[in-house]
Amino acid sequence: MSRLQDAEIPSGESLYRSVSDEEVNGDDILPTAVDLPRCSFNRSAYSRPESVFTSRRPGDTGIVEIQPQRLPPPVPRASGDPYEFLAVDHPNPPEDPENDAHCEVRIKPSGHDFSKNHKVGKEILAKAKDALARRLRIYMRPRGKTG
Repeated sequence: MSRLQDAEIPSGESLYRSVSDEEVNGDDILPTAVDLPRCSFNRSAYSRPESVFTSRRPGDTGIVEIQPQRLPPPVPRASGDPYEFLAVDHPNPPEDPENDAHCEVRIKPSGHDFSKNHKVGKEILAKAKDALARRLRIYMRPRGKTG
């Protein structure tokens, strides 16, 4: 049975995401580890960190974490409202219907509702991915390349 969506995620709750060895350089998480404008995570309130490992991402052997209170500040634009980060509970999405712990870190123009149909410019996406990647912390270091 699906879990009802929580209105908000507590600011200090850990959110986990799997990463591959290629997405980590020393203690730094590379922007390639981040999908935006919607980046999937699992909430610690509903899962163990290791539950982020799935057969859809077999090369992912590490885990990164972030809390909503550590999300980056808004990404400025030359014109228009800056893009802000938000953590949104999103249990049992169509692409992962059994995952009660699923949530997303999203970006959206400040003062506007999030829309999955809104197109974010490549420059803003690159800046936002870099900003989010810099805020992620290694929870479990990925195993080295195999083969």
